[in-house]
Amino acid sequence: MGRYEEILATLPQELHSECASQIARRLSVGSGACQIYHSDGGHFAWAEEARPLDVQISHLEGLRALFSAPLHIGHHTFDTNIHFGLDRNEGVDTLTRVNSALASANEALGHGRAVEVFEAERLADAPWELSLHARIDEGLRNGDIWLAFQPQWDYRTGRISGAEALIRWNHPTRGFIAPDAFILQAERAGRIDALTYWVLEEAITAAQAVNALGQRFQMSINLSGQMVDKPDLVENFREIVTRRGIDPGLLTIEITETSGLNNRADAVRNLSRLRDLGFRLSIDDFGTGEASLAYLADLPSDELKIDRRSVSRLLTSDRDRAIITSTIGLAHALGQAVVAEGIEDEATFQLLAALGCDHAQGYYLSKPQPFDVMFRDYQARLGRHSKAV
Repeated sequence: MGRYEEILATLPQELHSECASQIARRLSVGSGACQIYHSDGGHFAWAEEARPLDVQISHLEGLRALFSAPLHIGHHTFDTNIHFGLDRNEGVDTLTRVNSALASANEALGHGRAVEVFEAERLADAPWELSLHARIDEGLRNGDIWLAFQPQWDYRTGRISGAEALIRWNHPTRGFIAPDAFILQAERAGRIDALTYWVLEEAITAAQAVNALGQRFQMSINLSGQMVDKPDLVENFREIVTRRGIDPGLLTIEITETSGLNNRADAVRNLSRLRDLGFRLSIDDFGTGEASLAYLADLPSDELKIDRRSVSRLLTSDRDRAIITSTIGLAHALGQAVVAEGIEDEATFQLLAALGCDHAQGYYLSKPQPFDVMFRDYQARLGRHSKAV
């Protein structure tokens, strides 16, 4: 139950039990359960017969409708916000299943979803996730966690003019950990802040080395939606670039949608302050999910990155081609640059140039590479360019 403790803080002590009773009655009526258990933290639990997953999820979503009407407790009226966690792992002890369901309910609340299912495979991964803090620190110390750099092409100047810094993890026993899963785990474990600041430090080192060669080179890093509204974000970024002596204008911050923005007003305020400091801001994966016109209207930005899925269909889908063409025109009308990522062939690369795209990124140009490989290739390109001139 969202904001349960705030509701209790508003009510006199003698009405606390009435609040819990009203919520439990609605759950009992909707679920058919005779017994509803609850904790002081606003968690309510019950057991019911196993049914097909789609039936159970549909039932819980319908049960949520019972809470569309506000609670009336004494002279107080409260809107309700309820989310469900579901554990279907039969054969596991009851306490473990209850804890799994509660963890999933908290996850559903955090991500704004009605229902979150605790899958069996997560039980095997629980020790890993619970020790992720120490494992990340170890990975940073021994080099298992590292940065890869994927170059970006500037259509206007006809050269590589920047790169995106991408975090990678090669675990000694688990092998390569997919970035999406790794970042999601880091967000769940509360380690995304430390990782982001580590990436910023490493990306600055790389940017300074490349820019020392003479031509301007832009470095992009990703910023999780979980961090954008944090009160210490701007000061931490300011301290790092000041200490490292780098022009913030050489750094592009890509706002990712790994987690939706929790507080849009604070996010806009932070991003505006970062932009005032000189950082360039980019809306990543534009056109998917939250990263759409709402982002463009609300968030200050200098650049849009067109989602790789749309780019991959550019040659075969008239609809995607029209969307990309319109997106480029809209971005330019708003004074934004456009980066197309996920380019895998020359035909797509050339068509994007014809459509007026500003920057290109993808396997056609280069896979993400360790810094020394990217740096060597960039030096070689500079040498060929100077000879041609």
